[in-house]
Amino acid sequence: MPAACQLIVSFHDLHPGSRVQCDRFLAMCRECGVRRTTLLVVPRWHGAPPCDEDREFAAWLRERAEEGHEICLHAYLHRAEAVTGNAVQRAMGKHYTAGEGEFYQIDEAEAATRLREGLRIVRDGCGVPVWGFTAPAWLLSDGGRAALRKLGFHYTTRWGQVELLQSETAAAVSIPEEPVIDRSYSPACHPRRSGLRPDSPATAKEQPGGACPQASSTAMAGPSPGRLQASSYNGHGCRGRNIAAPVLVWSTRAAWRRVCSRSWVRLWGAWKRRSSVLRVAVHPVDFAYPSIEASVREAIARNLCGREAACYRDLLPEGTPPLGGGK
Repeated sequence: MPAACQLIVSFHDLHPGSRVQCDRFLAMCRECGVRRTTLLVVPRWHGAPPCDEDREFAAWLRERAEEGHEICLHAYLHRAEAVTGNAVQRAMGKHYTAGEGEFYQIDEAEAATRLREGLRIVRDGCGVPVWGFTAPAWLLSDGGRAALRKLGFHYTTRWGQVELLQSETAAAVSIPEEPVIDRSYSPACHPRRSGLRPDSPATAKEQPGGACPQASSTAMAGPSPGRLQASSYNGHGCRGRNIAAPVLVWSTRAAWRRVCSRSWVRLWGAWKRRSSVLRVAVHPVDFAYPSIEASVREAIARNLCGREAACYRDLLPEGTPPLGGGK
């Protein structure tokens, strides 16, 4: 587990039909100085043929894994059946997830079936290692979580947190005694105020005043470098640990959402700058709108200041093998 504060940049909803957008995403990341990302692969996007049947896509995915990018399983179909329950639950299924909350109300048996089939397609068929899972819209039922643990997944991501699912993995992660207190934020980390373009490849090490809050030994009170904010109880009766990891994400389904998202991402990133782990979550549709694409670029460049680009697997103890063994 690296000692520096971390920025995890991820691309969601990856499948053969979104490969072009992912290539644009990866090019953007390289221009900003990010060489390692997490790619969230959907095995059968909205019921399409398994992605491993597209041999060109499978070969492309293996190349990305060999370059150091992490492959994360992301749902199975990324499409939900009718959501049941009270008005709030139905609204979540219809409006918040846009009908894609596949693992929101899933039971353990069905979750296990879809997860096994997803692994068969992505891990075995495409030939890439897998450590973790992310549910659409970060909505995961208790049954889905139980299935993940029993199948040996090391982590799942949630809104604002990364949950370590295996007790032996969680036990190896250091827990801070108190929250990090940020006293070292500098406008130099802001690409515009520092004179850097958002797409500048310069990293935090090249920018004065860009020290990560956790890396400052004289201007903060808190844990030693490399220790993550976490709790030992995940709220669902499982023996895992949650690592605080705020996420910056954009909503694009309406013009007003796109306008609000750009402001929200900037404000939320500034508010959460003290976090040991910060995440930027990018979706294919973000590249359909130039203003959102520019906002994504700026968010990556700005928040990389003082941070080390990382993958989700970097939060695990060093040497943690992927599912099924191997490296």
